[in-house]
Parts: sequence; C-alpha cells; structure tokens
Amino acid sequence: MIKRNLHIHIFIIVTLIALLFSCSTASKEEVEKTTTYNYSIKSPIDQVVTNTGILIQFESFEEEYVDQLEFIISSTYGTTVLPIEMGNKQLKINIPKEITQHAGIINWKLIAGGKTIQNGDFKLFSNVNALKTVENYLGPRSIIANNRDYTMLVSIPVDSLDNLLPDGTNVLMQHQFKGTINKETHQVTAGFTWQRINSPLTTGRLITGSTLSNISSTELVADVFPDIARPFKIYEDSNHNYADGNEIISIKTDQIKDPNGNAMSDGTIVTFFMTDNFNQRWTTTASTVNGYAFAKALHPEKPSTWTVRGVITGMVESPEIDINFKSILKEIIIQKQERNTITIGPLTSYLGQTVPDGIQVSLKLDGKEIILRTKKGIVSHTYNTKNILPGNYELKVKSLGITALKSIDLK
Repeated sequence: MIKRNLHIHIFIIVTLIALLFSCSTASKEEVEKTTTYNYSIKSPIDQVVTNTGILIQFESFEEEYVDQLEFIISSTYGTTVLPIEMGNKQLKINIPKEITQHAGIINWKLIAGGKTIQNGDFKLFSNVNALKTVENYLGPRSIIANNRDYTMLVSIPVDSLDNLLPDGTNVLMQHQFKGTINKETHQVTAGFTWQRINSPLTTGRLITGSTLSNISSTELVADVFPDIARPFKIYEDSNHNYADGNEIISIKTDQIKDPNGNAMSDGTIVTFFMTDNFNQRWTTTASTVNGYAFAKALHPEKPSTWTVRGVITGMVESPEIDINFKSILKEIIIQKQERNTITIGPLTSYLGQTVPDGIQVSLKLDGKEIILRTKKGIVSHTYNTKNILPGNYELKVKSLGITALKSIDLK
C-alpha cells in the first residue's frame, strides 16, 4: 500500500514540472513574436578610400534593445564585429581606417536579437587623384643581342594608400637604348600592366621607366650581352722560333665577335689546347679584352712542333695552327778531359751568344744519367771512381735537342 502511494506522488510531481516548463516556453515564444526592433541605419554609399574611417548614422533607433545590436562588416581582409556607440542621444558606428583605407567591396549586416534587420554593401575605390608611385619590375636583367631574346617590364601604379588603380588606367611605359627612346601607353588590367621589350642587336644598357600623371617609377636597367661567338682565328707572335727554353711566345686571337658583330664580353675565357710532336699535351687560358685574348707560353728546350687550337667552351673553337721550333745549337762542345772531370760548353746560341743560365744538360754514362744546369753556357762534372770502375766509357751528352758522343777514360 505504501509503495503504491509513493508511485502516485512521483507521478504528480513530474506532471506539475512538465506543465510549468510548457507555460514558460509558451510565454517566451509569445514575447519573441511580439518584440519589434525599430532600428535603421543610413546605408553607406560607394566612395573613395580614406584613412580617417567612415561614420554611419542611425536614421531611427530606440534605447531599449541597444545591448542586443551587432554590426558585422566583411571585406577582403576578413570579418569583424564593430561596436555601436551612443553619444549625444545618437547611435553611431565608426568603421575604422584599418578597413576604409583598402579598396574593395564592403558587406555589412545590422543584427538585433540574433536576427538580421538590415544589410547591404558598398564599394571603396582607389583614389586616382592622390597617387603615390609606380612600382616597376624588370626581368630578366641580362639578355642576349639577338632576335630571340627579350625582357619584360611590369608596372603597378598605386594610390597614396597603396591601393591598386582601376582597370583602364593609362600608364606611359618607356625604354631607351643608345639615344633612341621608345614610348608606349598601356592600360592597367587586374592592377598591373606590362610590356615585352625585344632585345636590340647590339650590346649595351637598356634603360626603362614608367610614368602616370605626375608620378614616375624608379629607373631599372637590363644589360644586353653578345650572342654566341662565331668561329675565330688564332696567331702566334714571338721574337724568334728557336727552341731555347727561355723566350716567351704569345698566342692570340683575332677579335672574337657574335653573328651581329658585337665583340665578346670582357672576361670570356678562351682555352688554348696544345700538343707537340712528342704527344705531350697541355693547356693555357686567357680572358678576352674587347674581344681579344692573349696567352703566353715558354719556348721548348728542344726542337719540336706544336699544334694549337683555341676553344670557348660550349660555343666555338678556332682552326688549328702549327708552330715549329728550331734548335739553337749547331753542336755540343765537349772540352778536353782533365783527369775525371768532364766540361761541356760553352754552349752558344743562334747569334753566337752563350745560352741562358739554367739550360738542362744530360750526361749519360754506363747507363746512369746526370742532369746539370748551365751557368754562363758551361756545365762540368767529376766522376768518382769509387762509384764507377775506372776504364774507357762512351759519354752521351744531350741538350736542347742535340746529342753528342765522346769516348772518355776514367782513372
């Protein structure tokens, strides 16, 4: 019996709670349906950008529900909620300069009690009457003097608040090369305009610039370099063609030019590949100056023939030339032996003068070779019979490509 009464009491309590909640909800819905928000703002109009902000006034308002108002604004830089201010019994909204100084479309909503009661949009235009600069970009900055290459000039004019100017704005784009000035007017599209500048056929500096009304860009320069070199010739220049191991020979090119007659840029590397008739190979390099390259090499110490060609790597090479070197010696004088001392020389050159100091002389005896260097055209050597047995030997002397033989007695 007691258990049954408990169930009845619980049922009554739950029923009462449900009735109270139903009445409260109905009352709230009735209040919301009957609430009318009497708010209206003066819609902003399209205008130019400003760094002072934009003030929006209310045409009608009531103070009762001000705390339920929200003003939401969206632009290309994001969405934000702006405060609504009360002053001198007037409601107002101030759009800050951080938003109004950027050109674009502004969307707005006035919300009360979670409902949109007014919305719209307006445009902020670039201020074409307050220009700041024309930003120019040029590239590539190095081009080749031919009919294939070009550089491109891009101009971006902006107003005093760094906004892009509207499509159709005229920009005067100019470039100058060796006294000739070219001017073309181009219209802005999507914030910028551009011009393709074909490469001239001569080397030099291409100067560019752009203007709009009373503002100008900075000067930008592109350098025009020679095209690929065409085949060139090489020559040799020396005081004589004797193999003395002392004289310097110059190997030089004619002026190296591209197909349009431009001398190659200073500093272009020319490599000279050399081979002699003994199959020895070596190289030397030179940098061009005004299209000419000069390399130097030391004469050989023995008669030989050099084959030389010049190469600009990856571009072109010259025909080969042959350079012949003659011996400066007619004979090798071996003086009378004094005991075990052998004296060679004096070695005389093509004019009868002694050969330069340091000329190599080879003495070969009993299969053993000794290398000596001349001083005043003479070398000498004493054989020690402690190292070589006394007896008669054939001495072989070689220098500057000449060989002489002599029989000697070691005691």
